Amino acid sequence: MVVDAIQYRHVHGMGLNPQMLQSEDASLLAAGRRYFGSWPKALKAAKVPPVRRLSSRRHQRGYWNRELLIGEIRRHADLGHPLYAHAMQALDNCLVSAATYHFGSWAQALTAAGFDAETIRANRRHSPETVVEEIQELMNEQGEVTDVVIRRHYRALYWAARKYFGSWRNAVSAARQPKQRAGVL
Repeated sequence: MVVDAIQYRHVHGMGLNPQMLQSEDASLLAAGRRYFGSWPKALKAAKVPPVRRLSSRRHQRGYWNRELLIGEIRRHADLGHPLYAHAMQALDNCLVSAATYHFGSWAQALTAAGFDAETIRANRRHSPETVVEEIQELMNEQGEVTDVVIRRHYRALYWAARKYFGSWRNAVSAARQPKQRAGVL
């Protein structure tokens, strides 16, 4: 099944680098490593050429300047992306890294782009209901929501789920339960 999944992704032009798979299909990456010892060995077993990291022209050294960074931060805001640092690292880590280099911190880059960094940084308060809602949204967007991916990209949600439900698995189970209607058992 692992070989078939790798070949399917390869034939359909889907990414096979570990970084992309970690967010798109972490279970395939884990299975490939588990059954073949490493991801490159899984690719070899599937007769798929090894993944080579290509340097991105867009992010070559010297590409970023303050104006480009401010424009890119505003573009993300216009698209409705959350601008707090952890979410942006998952979305566009190169942007966060370059902004930190040019402005001294992500918060200072947000301020330069005209945003209130303190408001954006403020930790969101979770409740059992908001945890369930966020998990349901992620399941609708991504399908499988493994604890490995959530721990890496949605750390606050992961810890809130553990706080209110005891474990990530219990929280996902609660999110999969049909909503109870008021007054109906």
